[in-house]
Amino acid sequence: MADQTLPFAPASPWLRADIWLFRRLGAGRGPAAALALARWVARWSWLPLLALVGLVSLRHPLGPGLALLCLAWAGLVQRAGKRLARRWQAQRPFALGLCANHLGHGGRAGFPSSHALVMGAVLGVLLPHTGSGALIAAMAAVALGTGWARVHTGAHFPLDVLAGLVLGLASGLAFGLALPA
Repeated sequence: MADQTLPFAPASPWLRADIWLFRRLGAGRGPAAALALARWVARWSWLPLLALVGLVSLRHPLGPGLALLCLAWAGLVQRAGKRLARRWQAQRPFALGLCANHLGHGGRAGFPSSHALVMGAVLGVLLPHTGSGALIAAMAAVALGTGWARVHTGAHFPLDVLAGLVLGLASGLAFGLALPA
């Protein structure tokens, strides 16, 4: 079934499903207050995550070393993700004309989401070293909130964020498990 609102018919069933889900979620559109909140979360959610990294590190025998290792790993994961995005060249929703460019992004490809990769990697690295269920829940909430914001502002499709979270979490957990407890 051709999509009459796009200048092309998406060949990939994944892209068709992603466009359908993006629209179903009301992403890229909606009340100004929701878009303003999504823009703010998309831009600034790294701050509470960084604070949580610091809290977990304070309680860990490695201390600040855990934070540095975690952030270094997240940086490597982000770099790998950007290479994958360049290779796959999956367009972002705003680039396909599905919504406005609410974050002022360039045309760089968006699969997988770098933000989701980093957030997932941080969560994965710290998961084995966090004794507090509250800290884990807070980190997960920041990661999921960031994912929602990136989709709602039209920077990513839902599968971009889901893939980024899963890949980041898996790689971060493997790295985190290799670190001393």
